[in-house]
Amino acid sequence: MSKSKVAKRLVIVESPGKVKKIQSYLGDEFRVMASMGHVRDLPTDELGIDVEGGFIPKWQAVAGKNTVIKRLVKAMQEAEAIYLATDPDREGEAIAAHILALTKLPREKPVMRVTFTAITQEAVRHAVENPRRLDMALVSAQHARRKLDRLVGYLISPIACRVLDGRYSAGRVQSPALRLVVERERAIQSFAPETYFIIEALLGIGVFSFKAKLTQVQGQELPLKEVEFVKRLAATFSAAVYWVGEINTETTQRKPPAPFTTSTLQQAASSTLGLSPEKTMQLAQLLYEASLITYIRTDAVFIAPEAQTAALDFIGKTYGAQYVPSEKPQYKSKPNAQEAHEAIRPTDVTLTPDQVKEDMGEGAALYGLIWRRFVASQMAAGMDGVQTITVLAGKQMGQPFPVKLTARSVTPQFDGFRRVYQADSDVETDESAEVEITLPVLQEGQPLTLQKLLPQQKQTQAPARFTEAQLVHELEKRGIGRPSTYAAILSNLKSREYVRLDKKRLIPTETGLKLTDYLMGGFATLLADDYTARMESTLDEIAAGQREELDVLQAFWGEFQPLLRGAAAEISALPSQEKRPEAQKTGEPCPQCGSDLVYRTGSKGQFIGCSAFPKCRYSVGLEHQPLMLQPAKS
Repeated sequence: MSKSKVAKRLVIVESPGKVKKIQSYLGDEFRVMASMGHVRDLPTDELGIDVEGGFIPKWQAVAGKNTVIKRLVKAMQEAEAIYLATDPDREGEAIAAHILALTKLPREKPVMRVTFTAITQEAVRHAVENPRRLDMALVSAQHARRKLDRLVGYLISPIACRVLDGRYSAGRVQSPALRLVVERERAIQSFAPETYFIIEALLGIGVFSFKAKLTQVQGQELPLKEVEFVKRLAATFSAAVYWVGEINTETTQRKPPAPFTTSTLQQAASSTLGLSPEKTMQLAQLLYEASLITYIRTDAVFIAPEAQTAALDFIGKTYGAQYVPSEKPQYKSKPNAQEAHEAIRPTDVTLTPDQVKEDMGEGAALYGLIWRRFVASQMAAGMDGVQTITVLAGKQMGQPFPVKLTARSVTPQFDGFRRVYQADSDVETDESAEVEITLPVLQEGQPLTLQKLLPQQKQTQAPARFTEAQLVHELEKRGIGRPSTYAAILSNLKSREYVRLDKKRLIPTETGLKLTDYLMGGFATLLADDYTARMESTLDEIAAGQREELDVLQAFWGEFQPLLRGAAAEISALPSQEKRPEAQKTGEPCPQCGSDLVYRTGSKGQFIGCSAFPKCRYSVGLEHQPLMLQPAKS
């Protein structure tokens, strides 16, 4: 007898990569199928939202999914019970709702929602044994996001295309991200360097020498900026005597970083492994489907108690009792974290990175990073000995000038979490790197010998261009986007050639500059940090059941409509020749509507488009056209 006839309970997941493993956990009484992601979405060739009717969406089957949908519908009709096991986030909740909407099932047929954040036998079985109802607040939040994105992109993009005469795409979150890159570039271009000076003294005592840096000058702001003052100060210091002032010795803790969230994983993977956010998420998805790590889209740093206990036990057995903290580490998620998930961690802490090298290929290095970060997050803090010495100078001992020089040494005393993880290269760490130097044994009042005075002229530096990791960090800090959107934002900016990578730094292209300048002229409100972050918080409120989707959309539309009218009026007021330069015809009709095809220029160079744009959106690259469509020689 076939499995489809034996299995009476149907489990539907998103990714086909999960099917085989989940099937093995549940056995023959279940049948596991994959939806291959979304099954329904808004249409691609029209707005697809009835704004006047209450923002009613026109959901359609995703192109190319008819066969998958037919199989799912048939299986749901045959099953005695259905478990919707799509991903445990808003997107997954909405996909589950769309799957359920594919067919009219008898009211008595059990349909349950199950979620798990790790594909392990224990997690999957526990989820199936503890189902819940579909969370319509989460579904509404995802639908609201999708509608907002469509309204912004579909209605602004044609206006930008008309004004800028090319193919341009605006996005509710994409455009604010591009604005950050453009603003940084403009700040670099307008930056005027300033000269300043630092003074260090190379001091000796016996056979030992060390540097002390001028850190305080009474009545003179640091850093020093006046050349003549620095010259006088250097002359005074050259003739001065030096001695040890206050000596301060302390032991400082270096606390371990929190386990990874989506954002911090993308940042660390970029900084340490050279992976783009898109590549990081691709590899993380494979690790998740292979049951090696927990769910990969999360804002939270929470760790399940049983996972924490297992980690502490592993640390004690592997590294020794001194590496187990006296209290279980607790980390606090950021205020706007909206997903009730764990942090990203290995599902089995005893499975070390060396044990997955052969099986996971490219993903092995990412697993190693996740494993080390998680283990480190549960380890004891590192301990450093810090000695700070104040050096005084004057015409004679005991009569100091109103200045102070400082020398500082950092000596590791206990490595702690640093035994397995070094966080210095991570974007999110805010610990300043300490230079490990050793100071000689000194006593207060002890005389020192000036070996050399080291004045240095320096210049302030322009702000650096964003790396992909730094842009993700900036987006998260400003509340722009959410864990599931960061990789897509960067992918869109690069694929549409609004930015380019040069030595791993993001540089806006002329197209990106041109688009941002236009949007900031007519739609600056939508691109502002506070507006974008406020909208994300509003979507969180819908997900929590605190706001109604319709109310949010109506409020947005009330702010959005005047901007659209203003842009339309601006276009109408332009002289006709400025609305769109006369485009050269190809001599061929549009295959979709029959209007003339014309040559245009967009973000990727010249292309052929329909003269009836934006009513007709047909376009094709020149490389796909026969020779007869090339411009005739005069």
